[in-house]
Amino acid sequence: MHPHMPTPESAADQVDRLATRAVAELDRVAKCGPGTRPPHLAQLDAVLREAVQQARQAQAGSAAVDRDSDLWKLREPGYLRAIVEHPVPRPGSTLPLVPVVLTWGILGIAEYGYVKDFTSIDAVARPSFFADWMTQPLWRGPVGLSFAIVLTVLVIMWRHRGPAKAQDLADDVDRVVHSLEVDLLAPLAVLRARLGPVQVEEHTRQAAIELSAAARLFSGATSRLANSTTVVDRLVAGVERLIATLPELGKQAERLAEVREELDRTAAVITSRLDPLATVVADVSGAAEAAQRAVDVSERVLSRSSEQLAESRSISDQYVGHTEALAAAQAPFTAVADVVAQAAGRLDSTSALLQKTVVELGKVVNEVNWLALVSDGLRAADDQHEDER
Repeated sequence: MHPHMPTPESAADQVDRLATRAVAELDRVAKCGPGTRPPHLAQLDAVLREAVQQARQAQAGSAAVDRDSDLWKLREPGYLRAIVEHPVPRPGSTLPLVPVVLTWGILGIAEYGYVKDFTSIDAVARPSFFADWMTQPLWRGPVGLSFAIVLTVLVIMWRHRGPAKAQDLADDVDRVVHSLEVDLLAPLAVLRARLGPVQVEEHTRQAAIELSAAARLFSGATSRLANSTTVVDRLVAGVERLIATLPELGKQAERLAEVREELDRTAAVITSRLDPLATVVADVSGAAEAAQRAVDVSERVLSRSSEQLAESRSISDQYVGHTEALAAAQAPFTAVADVVAQAAGRLDSTSALLQKTVVELGKVVNEVNWLALVSDGLRAADDQHEDER
């Protein structure tokens, strides 16, 4: 070997170097030292120092380091990361609700004051809620609400600061230890390869260890099966109680069927009682329609009578005018004769018109009498109508 070439690093030296570098990196990240390390980092340092010692023994071929030594646990994924894993403080989950509670609390106080001050005032004259809220004192107004919300948000941010830093530190420690686990795989594989072949005694001992572990698992399974048997017994007892209550449930079902039959009979009786009422309603509706038709006929007859009365009044006025003209025409004889002849003609037409009017009035009187009879018939009972028929 050339005198200037460096000596190759052994697997034990690689384990020592990686462990020393990882511990130094963890001290830098956690800002601690050998005497001030937290418990999880102190435990990791102790495990790594023990692993370095066993690695040197395995490098020297010592029989003290067998296949069950703690050194080989470092090859298991997550073994070192589980050592440094520790609970991280977390902020309260209800802290973000504090601003909401404060907002609704101050709004509730302001609303109570508004209702107390303006309930007796008319709704048109009272000011709006927000206008009144703006005039409230500092601790009851929007300024106090804004100050309280900002203060609570600052407190929440401060309370989250510590847990966030602790979580960041835990993440950094986890990354360093994870990198250490990956780097230790190669030298540990070299050291484990130096172990001798597995002897029969080793196989026997390993089988005994596995059998003991299987016995412990079987014991746990037996205890869980016993607990399950207890649960099954309880379920069986519940089923037995349910079976015992089935006859009572049958009786209740029979009672419900009887109640349903009684309700059906009551509904049938109510339906039979409703038929006469429906008949009466139909008769009343028919009578109301007949009365409406009679009222319509009466309105037409009255309107025709009014027209005929107006025409008779105009004829009467004409007759009075004719009489006055006849009296005025008596002075000159010739004029009187002509006027008399004209008046006679007019009197003839007037008498004919009066006769016609008398006939129309007689018809009107007959229709009015018929309406009176119809009205009396509507007011009379049905049995009276049958008698009259």
